[in-house]
Amino acid sequence: MILIIRIMKSLYDISWKVNEEEYRSDQAYSYSTIARFNREGFNGLRNLYDKVETPSLLFGSMVDTLLTDGQEEFNKRYEVAELPDISDSLAQVAKMLFNTCHESYSSIEQIPDSIISSIGESCGYYSNPKYASYRIRKIKEECRDYYSLLFLSKDKTLVSTKDYISACECVEVLKTHRMTKWYFEPNNPFNPEIERFYQLKFKGEWNGIPLRCMADLLVVNHKDKSIIPCDLKTSGKNEWEFYKSFIDWNYWIQAQLYWYLIRQTLDKDDLYKNYRLLDYRFIVINKYNKKPLIWIYEDTVGFEDHIYGRNKQYLCRHWSKIVSELHHYSTNNVEYPINISKTNMITDWLNNE
Repeated sequence: MILIIRIMKSLYDISWKVNEEEYRSDQAYSYSTIARFNREGFNGLRNLYDKVETPSLLFGSMVDTLLTDGQEEFNKRYEVAELPDISDSLAQVAKMLFNTCHESYSSIEQIPDSIISSIGESCGYYSNPKYASYRIRKIKEECRDYYSLLFLSKDKTLVSTKDYISACECVEVLKTHRMTKWYFEPNNPFNPEIERFYQLKFKGEWNGIPLRCMADLLVVNHKDKSIIPCDLKTSGKNEWEFYKSFIDWNYWIQAQLYWYLIRQTLDKDDLYKNYRLLDYRFIVINKYNKKPLIWIYEDTVGFEDHIYGRNKQYLCRHWSKIVSELHHYSTNNVEYPINISKTNMITDWLNNE
């Protein structure tokens, strides 16, 4: 009976079936947007939707792609090469030059000095005007080869051979380590009681506010009617220090938001409404240690704020309150996060900070 049900309807069938490009362009609020607003507040609204690119995010995406989509899909998205040994700041300059100029200039030598100077300055590279000539010369010298590689890779993301090898090693460890290998085993047609789904997308709402998420991994147990939601983190901190990253990057928002959206979808289906959705789990690996650990957030379910720490120093506001504020500011074009038509009480704002 379980096998028949599985064939008739899987978790994929009730998920939001759009490709990644459509998912990213959708206007519903995501974890990354809500968490960034929680960290930066009203002053960060102007840049809230700016694309963030960091070496750590890129590495995490590489591991995700290799683990969940496989080598063929990785080859479509990434170009592996021996990259020049330049600083992260100069690599950023080279990428911005490429994004701005590649349709007009095939090499960095062709780009006018004024554009090189302006982009270097915007990236904070020797931004003092008195270093303008030095800035231009250094960028031309140091970024020449990097720009050329970016031009050759075209629409693929350029990554270093070193990072590619490290990403492959992380994937191998995750698939074989005693703590994590069960999560990433392939689906077995002879054991249909367990199904694993990668990168399923879900869309829902909260008080009319649109929300979306893409879950790294969902493990469905049809026998006991339970679902384990998981997120893979390639943490910059040691695996045993993940609780610090949990606070730094507002991962409680991700766990609670994703759980809510998945649960909302399950509850609309006659079959899956009877399945238990367990607390969120984070599968954590550091690119250097490669000693993966599993962390469970036991306060995944609920709508209350939580305060942690010996000195009660970690306030974890529930995402529903955060997104309600964000939605209010975004849809009403609020100019100031404070009432400018009356006298404001300092102690009230200090107590609410």
